[in-house]
Amino acid sequence: MTVLRMGFDAVRIDRMEKKLKGEAFCRRAFSEEENAIFARKKHPAPTAAANFAAKEALAKALRCGIFGFDLREAPVLRREDGSPYFAFSGELARRMEQEGLAAELSLSHEGEYAFAVVLLQPAEKRSAGGEEQGTQEERECRG
Repeated sequence: MTVLRMGFDAVRIDRMEKKLKGEAFCRRAFSEEENAIFARKKHPAPTAAANFAAKEALAKALRCGIFGFDLREAPVLRREDGSPYFAFSGELARRMEQEGLAAELSLSHEGEYAFAVVLLQPAEKRSAGGEEQGTQEERECRG
């Protein structure tokens, strides 16, 4: 698997806690689905900080800066197993497809900070039936 680009970012959780008090920031930085997730949490700041760090790390990996795409088009969601992923939409989804890119995402929290690493790599090819291609080992790791 070839990694094309990488981005990393860290966000102070207390800074995000203050930012979450502003509705305008939440509407500008996060998708409706992300804001709904935060609203269900007793302490949303760590999750919001990790999601925002992911968007900043993505901007670095794309080499476009934080204003290079609509942040709401890169919602950070969680799979059933808790692992994070981007659910790209709109112009950003078209860009990723046109450039043949897929994003891998890792998030973490430690003390006062949330961290994110984004790896951009070639998008996996799909068979005519829509199934992912790759080695047997890669398919087994994906579950």
